[in-house]
Amino acid sequence: MPNPFDILPLNLFNLFSTMGFGSLQRHYMAILLRIYTMAEFNRFGLTREVVVDEIVHYLKEANAEGEIAAEMANDAVRADLPASMETESVSITGQKSEQLYTSYLIRRLADTGWIEREQHADYSETIILPDYAFTLLEALRTIQEQKPREFTGQLYAAHQLITSATTNKDFSPALAVTQTYENVRQVVRGLSELNQNIRRYVERATRQTEVATLLRLQFDDYTQTLGPAYHALKTSDHVSRYRRDIINQIESWQLDGDWLTHTAEELAAQSRLSPAQAESEISHYLTFISNQLEGLDPLLADIDSRHAQYLRTSLRQVRYQLGSADGSFKDKLVSLAKGLSALRTSGLTELPDDAPGLRQMPVRSPDARSFYTPPQRRAPFTPDDIILPVLHPDDLLALHAATMQDVTQAFSPEKVNRKVMGFFNGQKRLNIIEIPTEICQDLHWLTTIIAYAHHPEVSYGLETAAGEPVRVGNYRVAPFDLTRK
Repeated sequence: MPNPFDILPLNLFNLFSTMGFGSLQRHYMAILLRIYTMAEFNRFGLTREVVVDEIVHYLKEANAEGEIAAEMANDAVRADLPASMETESVSITGQKSEQLYTSYLIRRLADTGWIEREQHADYSETIILPDYAFTLLEALRTIQEQKPREFTGQLYAAHQLITSATTNKDFSPALAVTQTYENVRQVVRGLSELNQNIRRYVERATRQTEVATLLRLQFDDYTQTLGPAYHALKTSDHVSRYRRDIINQIESWQLDGDWLTHTAEELAAQSRLSPAQAESEISHYLTFISNQLEGLDPLLADIDSRHAQYLRTSLRQVRYQLGSADGSFKDKLVSLAKGLSALRTSGLTELPDDAPGLRQMPVRSPDARSFYTPPQRRAPFTPDDIILPVLHPDDLLALHAATMQDVTQAFSPEKVNRKVMGFFNGQKRLNIIEIPTEICQDLHWLTTIIAYAHHPEVSYGLETAAGEPVRVGNYRVAPFDLTRK
């Protein structure tokens, strides 16, 4: 992958290096975002007159003419030119100062690569945004709007795509896989971003000292960030409603060689990839979707934990600030002393009638429970005898059958076969050292795979191999090969 700075113009970000004029950075950013808003859905580019009018309107609205003039003079000094040369040459033609500032800004934007100017045969000029400018400005506008990320319907859309590719023969499987990959990627990326940004709100809550600011942060800002989108992800769009169907279908596709070949050919026809590259890309998409959906539970649990931590921190700060609204205990004493001094200065020797009285605990008359009562000895605890009933042979067989059914549902031949067949990756024979580490370290899984190797419903077998025993955790296992039937 090339470095982005090898593709972008070398002086693209020099526009925001304003040589001491800090407010010019926000002016350039505001002008670029306005140009991007006009050019976003414009089919033929922006005429120079439209861009000039928009910049003039912004300069008047932001009262930025003086700062632009100061930067122009600074540029003239750096270029060893008189500061008034350009202004005088333009004033001869009768051009207004706003037009002068606008021409300077357009030249700056074009020189740094944020815009391109296209001149036509009739000497008219069109302002065009390059492709990288569209991408960068869209990201900057997203930061500017501060909209909460939406998760509504993305998992549902992924489920519908997978279902349509299974039930509808005319539906493109390559399209279903690629779009499902994008939907799942956006959901996981958004949740990770949300999880990391909740920490910022915890820090902001600990820094604030005013109750109004804390409440505004709690009920306005933070509510929009966590918002109804996350609530929908936990209720109507809950992961558990769609995850199992998606993962089951993904795993069945991973074991279907004909489907992988057909889908890779279709993706290769739609893109510039070779069939082998397309098959590798499809396999990557399927693995990513399955792994990310399986790993969403810890992420959601971490978000819930951080959310609870923020609520505790925010409410604790509110209670503390309400309990000490006048400041610390020392500040309260100072305030009380000043108030008493003011009363004494006004000639009062006693507290006024409306002054609050001293806080005293009410005195209650003694009752039967007010005196000491010695503890009474309790009777010793004698448990009842445990009687173990004798099971009827039919009941014993029924319980045994139910237990075996639970065991087979936990590790069914189909599930074990699907797990093992995913290890071969086109090979005919697989040694124990080639089995994934997480399976080898899980003794329960490893012994189940060995036990089911002789089951008639699985598609693999087991053959002993020569060599030294292989260490698996705290055990040593005789070497063996898994063979595809």
